[in-house]
Amino acid sequence: MRILFASLLLIASPLLQAIELSPYSASYHFNLDNKLTGTATRILEKKSGNSWRYTFTATTPMATATETSDFNFDGKTVSPLRYQRRHKVLIISKHAEVNFNWKTRQASTMRDDKKGQYVLRAGAVDPLNLEIQMRRDIADLGKLPASYFLADPKRLREQKFKVEGDEMITTPFGKINTVRIKRLHDDPDRQTTFWLARDMNFIPAKVVQDDDGAMYVLELSAFNGALAQAEIPEASTAAQ
Repeated sequence: MRILFASLLLIASPLLQAIELSPYSASYHFNLDNKLTGTATRILEKKSGNSWRYTFTATTPMATATETSDFNFDGKTVSPLRYQRRHKVLIISKHAEVNFNWKTRQASTMRDDKKGQYVLRAGAVDPLNLEIQMRRDIADLGKLPASYFLADPKRLREQKFKVEGDEMITTPFGKINTVRIKRLHDDPDRQTTFWLARDMNFIPAKVVQDDDGAMYVLELSAFNGALAQAEIPEASTAAQ
């Protein structure tokens, strides 16, 4: 079930001006090997000042998973505060979290009843707000850094991505103009590709992950939030 609840780690493509972070909610349909189907939501909420909360929830008839990221965002840099992940398959529940102390540069972790700690690096992000930082970086710089450092409940690890170009795709929401991004895995049996919606503030429009033959596909079905441009794509409007 690991692939089913993989975090959607995403980036955006170059813009003429920086992306303004704004609240939104989006709904998705997903399937695993065309056998297991379900729904998912992503919700970005502004709490107060520079404080934000990002939530991802996935549901199937026999499992649920929720990830939550609390973080500060000063317009250029994401500063994680707390990351939580919960999932339940039938009667088995799992919980993991990371608490960030930027004064001491320490990450305190918990996986069920097991506690841990490791040293943070400046600029480290969590599995959800990595998307926010990447979108900001490529909007400002027109490209991605060589790598990002991801602080998850196990350890601090390096991740790399590649922008592959623009593509028009068809989803349950309609036809969407996107930019395609590939995550660079060390394992040749794993492939992950993301499509971000250009006209909808670069929210995730589609994700395809191949994990040693197990195929996970997630596609946008509904969206509510501020757009990067004035018009919603015509096909998307018709799909609502």
